[in-house]
Amino acid sequence: MYLELVDSLRCVRPHEDSWLVARADEMEGRHIVRGELGCPICAARYQVRAGVVDFAAGTSRPRAVGAEQDLALRAAALLGLAEPGGIVVLAGEWSACANELLALTDGVQLLALDYARGLESGGALSLALIGDVIPLAAQSARGIALDLEHSTGSQLAGAALALVPGGRLIGPASAPVPPMLQELARDERNWVAAKSASSVSAPVAIESRR
Repeated sequence: MYLELVDSLRCVRPHEDSWLVARADEMEGRHIVRGELGCPICAARYQVRAGVVDFAAGTSRPRAVGAEQDLALRAAALLGLAEPGGIVVLAGEWSACANELLALTDGVQLLALDYARGLESGGALSLALIGDVIPLAAQSARGIALDLEHSTGSQLAGAALALVPGGRLIGPASAPVPPMLQELARDERNWVAAKSASSVSAPVAIESRR
């Protein structure tokens, strides 16, 4: 788990928003190989083993999925990843193209959720196991791709909330587009939708009293 990415992760329990506190027992460069993420609000603890943070309390495992031909190109095009930087999230089947997608992009930090077997945390790739909640802070990701297994109501809502203004979400064609997003395109497999700036509250100017 890339250390700087921890700032964008959140506790999956229902309570007020707060960052997570990292304890690193073993580091490799800027990656936590073994340690723990803790919530200062509810005292939940999420173990990090072999670079993987477990938000599912041992109930989730890596998936046996293979990358379809041109899946990385499809993900890069639908998510609009021509510009460098930002956090991109691939869940389930989409994670099979993680390494190829990183090779196609510049300066992206990639988080793979319930990832394909064979992936290893390191460099620009971080791994996590999850339950029914997307463990990301609001407005933290520029692009998210969810497969059918990871398109429950709470996961779609969480992914939409996690997008920055202008960020894109890929979902399966059979799943509903979250209300706060605008659908951009659709085929028989997927839709892609974007978060507009108008879906985010505008800043309010504060004037000092004299």
